[in-house]
Amino acid sequence: MEVSGATAGLVEEQWLGTTVRCYADRPLTLIHALDLAVTSHPDVPAVVDGDRTVSYAELAELVEAAAERLTEEGLQPGDRLAVAFRNSLDAIVAIWACARGGFVFVGLPTRMQPAQWTYVLEHSGPTLVLGHEEFFEGLQAAAADAGLGPEQVRLVDDVLTGKSTTWRGDAIAFPDQDTSYATVYTSGTTGRPKAIALIHRCTIHSAIAYIRLMGLSAGDRTAITFPLYYVTGHVAQVTPMMLVGGTSYPVVDLSPSELTRLCREEQISYLMVTPSFWPLLLRDPGFRWPELAATRIGAFGGSPVPLSAITALRERMPQLRLYDAYGLSETHSPATILLDHEFARRPGSIGRPVPCCDVRIVDEDGQDLPVGEAGELLIKGPNITTGYVGDPEGTAKAIVDGWLHTGDFCKVDDEGFVYLLDRIKDVVLRGGFKVYSVELEYLLVSHPAIEQAAVFGVPDPLAYEAVCAYVRPTAGASITAAEIRSFVRQNMADYAVPRWVRIVEEIPRNRTGKIEKALLRAQLTEEIEARRT
Repeated sequence: MEVSGATAGLVEEQWLGTTVRCYADRPLTLIHALDLAVTSHPDVPAVVDGDRTVSYAELAELVEAAAERLTEEGLQPGDRLAVAFRNSLDAIVAIWACARGGFVFVGLPTRMQPAQWTYVLEHSGPTLVLGHEEFFEGLQAAAADAGLGPEQVRLVDDVLTGKSTTWRGDAIAFPDQDTSYATVYTSGTTGRPKAIALIHRCTIHSAIAYIRLMGLSAGDRTAITFPLYYVTGHVAQVTPMMLVGGTSYPVVDLSPSELTRLCREEQISYLMVTPSFWPLLLRDPGFRWPELAATRIGAFGGSPVPLSAITALRERMPQLRLYDAYGLSETHSPATILLDHEFARRPGSIGRPVPCCDVRIVDEDGQDLPVGEAGELLIKGPNITTGYVGDPEGTAKAIVDGWLHTGDFCKVDDEGFVYLLDRIKDVVLRGGFKVYSVELEYLLVSHPAIEQAAVFGVPDPLAYEAVCAYVRPTAGASITAAEIRSFVRQNMADYAVPRWVRIVEEIPRNRTGKIEKALLRAQLTEEIEARRT
């Protein structure tokens, strides 16, 4: 079954060897977007970083100077700039400076260990590496292990910070919309990280989708809680704010109380956080209307938000419109979005395709499946990456005739709403049946006593795999393993009832908020083996 998004305001263009729908009236690149901001709202605050505020005119001057300085440092179009930055104005300037100069931005995840940076540096082969002071010692060690010379590793203050020059706009050729300006490395929880090329065309389409579906407008203010080296921060937040005339607030030390304070004092209107962070915000007594009346948009994605949290948000923040966005780095963020008014009638759905996207559900042979049947989700649109850097085989396998193979098991209903059931690699094979872990997680967090859940399989001598569930109770609530099994038995097939249940205080997540199932699986497997011996 193939499902298309709405087509208003779209035109057909060629992308990845196929015809896709594109926004007709759009800036072509990140630099076109910045130039448009300089022209239409130059004095609007672009970024507030601590006690420093810069307008869009000032941001453009910083970007221009940074691009010139990187050229002086020897970077040529196509060269890579690797950075280890905290969320900051520096990070935003570096991304746009790379776009301006035709360089490729490579962000080093700051929660990684320096030994993990070594692989990224070896793979990307940067001409220059920059870091904030707190990361610099580890950066030097990782760069040395990657075979880079000491002269290639510099403090950001020595190269980018504080330097500005006149924005020359289109006096300098703008980049082509189909070129790459950044490389994002996936979390690598199942092996070596993949290096995904970020493309101007794709980011612009994703940013416009957020603007139109969420109703973003001039004067909006967003708190950037996601790392700026990842997709969400600059694609879903900085770029949309640039296009509408809003303001971005990079957040360094994320805590519920500090985020609540920022929302209150700075009148944050657009909030995007990981699903697991909403229950934490709800524990803060200050996170409520009317104190946060300005906060009208709440977005999340990647895993289910507990029904209890959704209910509490509706009660505590009646002005807040919720959006569940599903996407991958390969789609430059959103591919489907569940809108606020759709939560009640389509619980568990990740929404319908964004206007420029088409989706299909196919079987193992690539044949389209009918409504309601589960298969792999394929996505086509102008937001699909050109592929994986340095991995032509992986690219050819993932993108076929313009369709991205997501590796996600999904189904689509008769109105085009998509339901995420599982990652293909996470499907639990229980006897002759398949248990979709995400589907079971959605069920578990619908229980009022369960705040978070992680479901996966471990080897089982009788049924190939056994279903396992890690559960974090809702604050102030208690639940037993027997109650959890009974709840599943009442709502799903008997083979979905978890054999192993662990009730825990925390469920480990990686830097982007995704559950570290590989870690949990290894820990429980070791525990089970110890019992058997």
